Amino acid sequence: MEVTERIEALEQAIAAFDKQILNWSGREWLVVADTSFYIQNPEPLKDVDLHEVLQLPTGEHIRLLFPIVVVDELDGMKETGKQRARWRTPHTLGLLDEVLAGSRQGILRRSELNYESGQVRGEVSVEIVLDQPGHVRLPIADDEIVDRAVTFQALAGRQVRLLTCDTSQHTRGCAAGLQVTKVATKDPGPEPDWDEQNKPSGSGTRARRRERRAEEDATAD
Repeated sequence: MEVTERIEALEQAIAAFDKQILNWSGREWLVVADTSFYIQNPEPLKDVDLHEVLQLPTGEHIRLLFPIVVVDELDGMKETGKQRARWRTPHTLGLLDEVLAGSRQGILRRSELNYESGQVRGEVSVEIVLDQPGHVRLPIADDEIVDRAVTFQALAGRQVRLLTCDTSQHTRGCAAGLQVTKVATKDPGPEPDWDEQNKPSGSGTRARRRERRAEEDATAD
């Protein structure tokens, strides 16, 4: 009976494995974006042009894969103190809920014809990829995301693109043999005048005391 149960479990695993391979056998581009992309990319997921970001021909189809670790990270950031993350996480998760409607696959943007250019813009679909039974996650989430992308690439038998806004993740992905697109975030601008910023400011009692001490020190000199 135990041998029979093991055989049935193995057959189910093989069937699930074959089904996943078949699911990714189309001509679309497979893309994994890490959590930083959904938070730090200049445009939110609803508005981002993935063809432009990935520099792909507009007619190509794209499948955006969400390893469940990314969804878990976004869920965990909903209460974060950072303003951008507080808005971006519910936006991304809400859009996923809307597109998937309880399923694990859905269409984010349907294929459409641009009448001005005469070009067809390819379809963008999304898919949440669950951890297989018995999978043990790596302790660092960024390592886990790269590991998942490498696994997807092996299953699909073709290239999986990685999208990130982080330099460290870009390095990890390249070292693992992935083609990585690092998206530039907002330019911080010129370096501030730190000496000016470190000067005492304000009109309170402590500020006035610091000013008097500075004047007394200057007079003594």
